[in-house]
Amino acid sequence: MIKLFSLKQQKKEEESAGGTKGTSKKASAAQLRVQKGGGGAGNRPPPHSPPPQFLPQGFYKGGKFVFSFKVGQGYPHDPPKVKCETMVYHPNIDLEGNVCLNILRWLP
Repeated sequence: MIKLFSLKQQKKEEESAGGTKGTSKKASAAQLRVQKGGGGAGNRPPPHSPPPQFLPQGFYKGGKFVFSFKVGQGYPHDPPKVKCETMVYHPNIDLEGNVCLNILRWLP
């Protein structure tokens, strides 16, 4: 789950606590890219996105899976770190929940 909304709130709080315009920190390139391409805020999907669809059959039928996303300072040149918080058996998820994104051949 991307925490864009909390990042925006934190930025607003830092700006309001600082009081002066000259002392505010500039956002990194990674933060700007995530905010620009994020779509929705917090847990809400973008306004025109379709509802989530679930497979009617198979191993993952009816499953609810929680993922965490960590976007580093090297984004978009480095892929985000994705972790599955729900215990699941999948060929691209290891026993600790780390998702292998190497198969996607990440490019910005």
